[in-house]
Parts: sequence; structure tokens; C-alpha cells
Amino acid sequence: MVLEEFVGGTYFGSTIVQYAMFAGIALGTTILAKILYFFIKKYGTILTSKTENKFDDLIIEAINKPMTFIGFIIGLSIGYQFLTPDAFIADNFFKAVEALLILDLMWLALKLIDGFIVHIVIPLSAKTESKLDDQLIPILNKISKSAVVLMGGLIILSNFGIDVLPLIAGLGIGGLAIAFAAQKTVEDMFGGISIFTSKHFVVGDVVKVGSVEGTVEAVGIRNTKIIDWDGRANIMPNSKVVSDNVLNISSEPARRVSITLGLTYSTSYAKMQEAMKILKDIVNKHKECEKDPRAVFKEYGDSSLDIWFVYFIKNKDRKFEIMSEINLEIKKQFEKANLSFAFPSQSVYLESMPKGRK
Repeated sequence: MVLEEFVGGTYFGSTIVQYAMFAGIALGTTILAKILYFFIKKYGTILTSKTENKFDDLIIEAINKPMTFIGFIIGLSIGYQFLTPDAFIADNFFKAVEALLILDLMWLALKLIDGFIVHIVIPLSAKTESKLDDQLIPILNKISKSAVVLMGGLIILSNFGIDVLPLIAGLGIGGLAIAFAAQKTVEDMFGGISIFTSKHFVVGDVVKVGSVEGTVEAVGIRNTKIIDWDGRANIMPNSKVVSDNVLNISSEPARRVSITLGLTYSTSYAKMQEAMKILKDIVNKHKECEKDPRAVFKEYGDSSLDIWFVYFIKNKDRKFEIMSEINLEIKKQFEKANLSFAFPSQSVYLESMPKGRK
């Protein structure tokens, strides 16, 4: 009895049977849209495989889910004919359907933007020597998607009778208010623009910003991401990057290495000369180092005779490996030549006291 009353009842002007027909038609058109896309993809890819450009493949890939969703929207419109809605639903149903249609078109536009970036823009940028376009791609991607969402949102609001002109006009005044309220964010954004235009470094460069040294992984609108030598991600505000001292290590023709070697005070004059010759020979024989390194007797240290050794590595990507090879060879050659490294030490001199004093 209760079930019969529920099925035979009227809800917002229509019965359960009417709603079931409405839902069935929406489900049916959704399935038909999915089947239609299957045939479009199957036979469309045969045709697009004969063309050289990727644009037609991009479209087929992008319409997949938006096409299924538009089948659902069509089903809602057809199924509505089987309802006897009350005034509220009658007044707002097609406004809601139009909003769904706009959302579907926005979805399609966003997928087209993604496809255009992946299949066309990125391959083109890979052919250029400049890395500036690699930095701009994610920025332009975000801007274009934001524009699509903003435009679609305004159209939907207008469709529901909301006057969007005051909202558009208010963006100017509101933008100023937001700029004052988020001054730091604005500074970071202008910092990002400065990085792009000045080209002091690009993605992939090895840089030192303040105390952080590593590889630039990404430059965004607000932040720059640097991966240091420990593999940690350092997210630095662009305003700090442009205001700090930036050293672009990748711009060096070769990587400079400077070390100080301390030998014991018992090392003779001849052995000091031999040590400096060994150091120069090691680097001159290494294929990935520049010739003619510097090795000079720097100073008399507190507990050692210090040799200052400077050389340059040509293969900048193998800096640490080559440093290790050079250091191991120094250790090997010095042991062979009986050259001893000094330990930190102190000499204490005791004087005998004059007679008569205790």
C-alpha cells in the first residue's frame, strides 16, 4: 500500500514513473553518445593517420568525455517532455541545461588546450635552442585555462539573470584592492616577469641564489623551484630571487675547483716543488680538465705548508665525479712520492729557568 502510494504520488509536478522515463532517456542517449564516439575514434583515426598534422588527432582525443556528457544533456532535454513539472522546475530547467552545456563546452576547450600544448606547442619548443619557451608554456597554459573558466562562469551567471556588467566593472576596482592586500604576491609575479625577460637563467641551469645552489627545475608566476645537490626542492619567491645575488654557474665556460693542501713542516724545498709538479701533471693528463692549472706555495700555516691548487673542469655535468677522480689520484701520487699531509698540531717550546729562580 505504501509502495503504491509512493509510486503513484506526485513530486514537483511529476510522478515516479515519469521521472523513471526521464532518467531512462538520459541514460540511453548517454550510451548512444558513447557508442557514436567509439565509431568516430575507430574510423576517424584511420583517416587522421594519413595526415601529417596532429590537430585532427587532438580533436578526436579531446571530444571523448565531453561528447558523452553532451549526450546526457540531450537526453535531459528529450526526457523533460515526459515530465509535468511545477512552476519552479519549469522556469529553471532549461537554464540549468544551458549551464551544463556551457560547462561541457568549457570542458572541451580545456581538453583542447591541453592537447594543443602536448601535441603541438611542446614538440615545437623542443626544436628550438632557447629554453625561454619551455618556461612560458606552463604560464600560458594556466592563463588560457583561467580565461576559459572566467568567460564560461560569466556566461552562466548571465544565463541565470545575474547582471555581470557590474562584476566586470568591479574587477578593475577589486583588482586594485587585491593588489594592495596581496602586495607580496604582486611582487612575486613581477619578479617572475623579470626572470623571463632578463634571461639571467632558464630551466635546467645550475645556479646559486643566496645560500641555495642547485638546478632550476621550474620558474612559475610566483615561485622558482631549485633542486639542490641533496635532491631537496627549494621553493623560492621570485621577489627574493630577483633581489638576491644570483650566480649562474652554467654560464661558466668551465667549473672552477679550488683546494688547499697542507703538507708537513718536515717537507723539503725539493719535495714542495715535486708536489706542485705532481698536481699540475694530474690535471694536464685528465681529458675532461683544462690544461695549465695553478699550483702555488700559498703560505706557512699554523701546522702545515699550504699549497693552493686551482683547476677547471670542462665537463660541467660531471663535476663531482671528476673532482673525486682528481682527489684519488692526488692521494695515490703523493703516497708514491712519500709526501705527507699535515695534521692540525701545535709545537710547545720549554725554556730552562735562570739559576736562583724557582
